[in-house]
Order: sequence, then structure tokens, then C-alpha cells
Amino acid sequence: MASESTSYIRAAISILFLVPVLIQYPSTAPANELPQEFTANYVLQMSGTVLARATYTLEHTDTGVTMKQSTRPVGLIALLRDDKIDVRSDMIVDEGRLLLVNYDYTHSGDDKDRNVRFKINWQTSHKQGFVGKASGIYEGRHFAMSIDNPVWDPLSIQVPIMRDANKNLPPHELGLFMNGEFKHYLFESSGRETVKYNGMQLTAVKMAGRETKRDRAMFVWMVPEYHNIPIKIEQWKNGKLKSTVLLESVTFDEDGQSRTLSLTNKPSSKMNSIVAPWSDRQNFLAVR
Repeated sequence: MASESTSYIRAAISILFLVPVLIQYPSTAPANELPQEFTANYVLQMSGTVLARATYTLEHTDTGVTMKQSTRPVGLIALLRDDKIDVRSDMIVDEGRLLLVNYDYTHSGDDKDRNVRFKINWQTSHKQGFVGKASGIYEGRHFAMSIDNPVWDPLSIQVPIMRDANKNLPPHELGLFMNGEFKHYLFESSGRETVKYNGMQLTAVKMAGRETKRDRAMFVWMVPEYHNIPIKIEQWKNGKLKSTVLLESVTFDEDGQSRTLSLTNKPSSKMNSIVAPWSDRQNFLAVR
């Protein structure tokens, strides 16, 4: 029984990291289409209970973009386990193509080495276009492999998701690093729909991702007026809802100013449209 409880808790702590696994998009686009810089706070729910919280940040760099993620357990799970997950993904824009070049995943407080680190060296080939060589460490084991197409990890994949959410792209596959290798997943856009979110009505872009060999599906809702930030993610298995990830708050850095959106509070009845309230703050990037 103790072993089963430990496995359940470990899986719950890891879900916020694994949630984007099925979502993938083409990587060719102008650099000026990179998503807006932000800091966002999410919660993970299973059976209506909040098990973990995660903070995501996206920053523009001189060569591209960097994403970071920090996940911590909350409530009873925090008393039972001290798991901490910290992730960093670095991407560059090369000839209009977004490319992952560095990934660092650190999972502490666990009895197993679950850490993952790798770098990708990209070069231009006249025959194949962009080709890369990935090398790093996966759970204590060294690996090296060649890549003939742009690939992603479960954190960096959010960048092309947000960038391309409004493009109504056809179903297609892309590579994602999972379990020590690059695998392929299929996803497609489900169009727009009106969703209720903490007393608000929002028009969101809905996307579905599915594993081709297993009955697993994921549904993601993004709001265009909030720079396509994902507000809700559902993970299903064998036709049953397994977990839900919800956006609590997000701060966007726009033209030297920071704007914070809280989705945990209902909007004022005096507002003409049903949207969450914004507050302007100078140089504020931490989620409240």
C-alpha cells in the first residue's frame, strides 16, 4: 500500500511537467511571431483536489527565447513528499526557424535519478535542410543521436503552440523527447468555442492531441486576447478525465510595462465585456 501511494504521489507531482506532451506545431515562422513574454501560475487538479502548483516564465533573448518552469507539491502531498521540479529550455531563431538547442530537467526529492539534460547542435545541410546532433544525459545514462527535423521537449513545445494557435493548421506530427528518445505525436485544432472560467465567458481556441498507439488524449484551451496563453488543459485516458491544469494568474511584459491578469477573481459587473481585470505594474514579473 505504501508503495502504491508513493507511486501515485510521484505521478501527480510530475503531471504539470508532462502535460504539454501531445501538443506540437511546425517550427517555421518569422522571429517577430514569438509569443509575448510572460510569467504564469498554474494549478494541477485531480478529482477536484489541488495537488501541485507550477510557475512558468517565457523570456526573449538576443538569439531567441527561453522558458523556465518550477513545480512544487501543495497540501497533503507536500507533507508526504518534498519533490521539486525545475526545468529550462533554450531556443534560437535561425533563418526564420525556431530551434531547440538546450534542455535541462531537474527532479529533486525523489529516490530515483530522473534528471535529463541535453544540447542540440544544428547545422545546415544542402540535402536535408537543418540537421542536428543531440547529446546529453537521461536518468544517469549518456546518449547521442542525429536529428533531421526540429524537435521539442514538454516545456519548449508551448512556444510554437502559442505562436501558431490562430493559424488553423491541418493535423500533423512532430518530434518530442520522451523516455530517452524522440517520438512522434499527432495533434489537430478543434476550432473556437465559448468556455466558462471562474464566472467568466471566454472565446478560446481548442486543440486536441492524441497518442497514436494508446487511448490517451489531451484538450487545451487558449484565449487569443490573452496572447494565446493556455488557460485550461485536460488529460484523458481510456475515455476518463485523469487531470486538469488551470491558469490562476499571468503577468505579461509589454513595452516596458507589466500587466497582471488574475483568473481567480470574477470581473466587475461594471465592465462592458466579460473579461478578467488587468492591473498595471512597473517591472513586476512575479505572479501574485
